[in-house]
Amino acid sequence: MSSERPDTDMAPAGPADGGDGDEEQHGGGDVRRPMDVEERQDGRAGGGSVSNVVMRQTNNASTTEPSHMPSPLTATVAGGPQAAAAAAAGEGVVKRAGSPLDREEPKRAKRDGQTHQSAANLDAAKEAPDSSSTQTDKPWRINVGGFTMEFPREVLLRDGLKDTRLAMLFHRFAESLLKDTDGIPFIDANPHYFIWLDVKLGFLKAGWIDDITLSDDCPAKAFYHDLCFAKTTLSMTPQDDQGSEAFQNFMAVMGRFIKSSAARGTGGYEVLSAVVHGTTVSTTDATLDDHSTFGRRFTKFAAPVTDESVPTTTFEKVVDFVRRRRLAPDAVLALPIADDWPQLLSAFEMYDLMECVYLTMIGKPHSTIRSLFRDSVHGESHEPLLDRVAGGEGGRLFVIEPECKEGHRHIFACLIDGPLIAPSDPTAEVLTRRLTTFYSISGAFKDQEGIVSITVPHNQQRVDVAGTQGVVKATNGVGGSVCIGSSRLWLGSGGNVAIGHGRLWLGHGGKEDGRPAGDLRRCCQWVERDDLPAGKTYRGSYTNGRATLAGSHSFTAQRLEVYEVLTTRPAEPVLSAAQLQELINMTGNANATPKLLYKGACDGWMYPAMLAKVGTATNLLLVLKDTGDHVIASHINGQLKQPADPTRVQKTKWPVALYSVCGAFSEADGITRIAVPDDEQYVNVAGPQGAVKGDGANVSDANVSIGGGRLWLGWGWPDCRPAGDLRRCYQWLKRDELPAGATYRGSYDTIDGWATLAAAPTFTCVDMEVYTLQQASADSG
Repeated sequence: MSSERPDTDMAPAGPADGGDGDEEQHGGGDVRRPMDVEERQDGRAGGGSVSNVVMRQTNNASTTEPSHMPSPLTATVAGGPQAAAAAAAGEGVVKRAGSPLDREEPKRAKRDGQTHQSAANLDAAKEAPDSSSTQTDKPWRINVGGFTMEFPREVLLRDGLKDTRLAMLFHRFAESLLKDTDGIPFIDANPHYFIWLDVKLGFLKAGWIDDITLSDDCPAKAFYHDLCFAKTTLSMTPQDDQGSEAFQNFMAVMGRFIKSSAARGTGGYEVLSAVVHGTTVSTTDATLDDHSTFGRRFTKFAAPVTDESVPTTTFEKVVDFVRRRRLAPDAVLALPIADDWPQLLSAFEMYDLMECVYLTMIGKPHSTIRSLFRDSVHGESHEPLLDRVAGGEGGRLFVIEPECKEGHRHIFACLIDGPLIAPSDPTAEVLTRRLTTFYSISGAFKDQEGIVSITVPHNQQRVDVAGTQGVVKATNGVGGSVCIGSSRLWLGSGGNVAIGHGRLWLGHGGKEDGRPAGDLRRCCQWVERDDLPAGKTYRGSYTNGRATLAGSHSFTAQRLEVYEVLTTRPAEPVLSAAQLQELINMTGNANATPKLLYKGACDGWMYPAMLAKVGTATNLLLVLKDTGDHVIASHINGQLKQPADPTRVQKTKWPVALYSVCGAFSEADGITRIAVPDDEQYVNVAGPQGAVKGDGANVSDANVSIGGGRLWLGWGWPDCRPAGDLRRCYQWLKRDELPAGATYRGSYDTIDGWATLAAAPTFTCVDMEVYTLQQASADSG
């Protein structure tokens, strides 16, 4: 089906001067000879042509005539030096459509025979078509996302273009494309990109430009350009090569444009269309398969819609977002650019596409999302939250919408990159370290800025969870159920859960009795002024120098949801093979072979799991990476010897050394070794139910302590409790232990003057690996 396109986010620009800038008249198909000022008509769906003036320079003077309402498919370039520069880049000033003629039913365009004529016809203005021309010289009609156009595919056979994916798709696999109801080949893509590309290829054919250069920052245009113009080694002529690597690589990407009934095609079986305000928007059943609510807009509710709830431009953006997710399912995609973000957000919500938006917001490739908890379904108390959310795998995404009091909605989210760990004792609380990120989805920043992310500082990425009968207490006596981000989010204000060093509290209670609220929807959320990202416009207020993403610091949530976010891609090694070998060489085990025993990102972060994986292995190498991309290593020329009593601690004398692989010292220093004093070369290992105690008051306990406490794993609280898992670590060393001649780039503790090899003394592990260095046997050679 053919359709007009009222949106011009991707409309191309024409040349401003120079060359043989012959123009064509769209709609009637006749050709006009070049003039100093040429009128260009665009055959849109609407029973009438909308004309533009394309300006050209004559004798260094710019001549223009008034234009009618401009078509969104035609770029009008002003004269003068700026126009000449724009023409050299193939860009111009795009005029937007606003005429009622641009909003007619597409059927009328078909009736009048008015489809978009390709810029491939530019040469036809110079000479009549030769009767001996080949099929590839003739205009080729395609339907791109509901818009029918003539496309100059023969230009793709030129040197520099014929080995691109798009050239291969449009020539070798043209017969394998889906067809619309009129039998026209269908491309499930953004029509505005192909309109832009059509004109660019016409300019290239006419000699006005030398190459097709993408020079703007439209994410959708960049997506299709990168997809279509990547190179392929596949032959244009079929050569019984379906088993070749080139064929498989091509089909892995471009097979999503090929009909599913063709060999290895995954593009679907039919073209589905919806009409919005007279504009036909089309996609395929493959794009809609995983989105039943949105899919019904193209099937059950496919009748034309004329109300203003979802404008045409917004609907097109939603369709293309879903389409791009299918075309690149494992990529990190950009959300559509929108002047009216709340309107686009409302459309995503209406079509039940918010889980797709959340994954895009998070920016994690190869990830899946699954709903675990909704207060509207599972209630508002602490117990069902822990039952459904605690434990398991993957990260946890909290999405909260406070009650609306200011006339506009505030919605924010908080991602912790691991599960909630609940205490085994229902009266206790447990502390874990989690990489924590907040997202303002709506309300706290200017609408034009869309979703804004806020990262919690390295040393405050903690999550506190109370048992069903316990409480998480703040320093001011307020309690809660869950505290996230060093008290930046409280749930059950009072509280049950605290996230991000208290930046988010769930079940936030009061100071009267220090108990959490019985309702998790009683929340508290704040961020430091310095947490706010530069370049973004915060439009909320401050309380004691702190901002909030919720409209007010303490609030009642009208919506509270928790999702599981899983990464399907295997975790990468912390170090490259070369880096690992260099580190091994520095330990004096150059001839040893490393064997990976434990990897936190794969095996989980629970302490008993690590003990079971490492067992009684000796000659151990620990490699830790923090959220600031610092990598620390520790070599233990011995083992993690466990106590016979699981409640006790085993202290064993082993040779120990620490290493800064990267982050703490200048890159020129490379891997830097830190010697541990002789009297500190021992390792403390707690049993699964025990705790390694620090020396002195207010010193936290942990699961493992290495080098006289210079490295702690599972660093917890000073009350005989390690952290809930191994990710919360602590590392320090004395100033005089820094190696001479090395340039230390870190900071020093303000109390003791100690240095650290991590981004902060208390840090969150992104990954932790434990290797055993196996020496070759004496007779192996």
